[in-house]
Amino acid sequence: MKKFNFILMSAALCVFVSCASVKPAEKDTLFQVATLQSLMLGYYDGVSNVGELRRNGSIGIGCFEGVNGELIMLDGTVYQAIYDGSIKTPDDATKIPFANATLFKSNISARLENIDSLETLKKQLNEVVEKNGRNLFYFVRIDGDFETTNFRSEYAQEKPYKPLAKAMETDQTFFDLANVSGTIVGLYCPDYMDKLNTPGWHFHFITADRKMGGHLLEVKAKSLSAQIDKTTSFKMILPEDDAFQNAGLAQDLSKDIRAVEVK
Repeated sequence: MKKFNFILMSAALCVFVSCASVKPAEKDTLFQVATLQSLMLGYYDGVSNVGELRRNGSIGIGCFEGVNGELIMLDGTVYQAIYDGSIKTPDDATKIPFANATLFKSNISARLENIDSLETLKKQLNEVVEKNGRNLFYFVRIDGDFETTNFRSEYAQEKPYKPLAKAMETDQTFFDLANVSGTIVGLYCPDYMDKLNTPGWHFHFITADRKMGGHLLEVKAKSLSAQIDKTTSFKMILPEDDAFQNAGLAQDLSKDIRAVEVK
């Protein structure tokens, strides 16, 4: 009986130690695939995939290998808005050259009122950022009814790849939707992230029925509900191949970045 008790206690201790040593999920961490600078220069090969992105987050934005459409992740599901604005649901093996994600947990709630442009949307969100720390990261989910939306997606590129600004001169398509319900997914990066990502806000949009979406260019709405996740850590994965290692990542591409951010 004493031997049985010893074994039972030992087993319980092992279980306790095992449970205590299990690493928790990386919460409050912005997970990034590659750099915006490499994407701008035409590095469109897959660095990660949908499965890895979902393991590192439940909300996210990005693009797909060959810049084959815009990536929107909501509630752990990754959506692919292709060249005609329609939505596909890619499998976990689908490759990604650039993306961001986090395990979404709302820290801040806000009501966004009388949004007459994308700039007004940014201004109201920036007020939240200023109150909570401009040098942190923020993912936002904005749900509601939109008076108008304008968004874009792009055609898949083929090798040899052109720089992104050059490809977007001819290979993107624009869409206007009025009186539609949907969700905006946005990411805020601080100024010091220049060359790694876009400083400030970047938004993607998807309709409530998950049938259309893309990179958001303009928006109008009377009242929207925003849930914001303040994020304090950063993790990035990078490719090791020669194309990435030889890329001129130090050059100033700010004008090209602005060109692909707007219509």
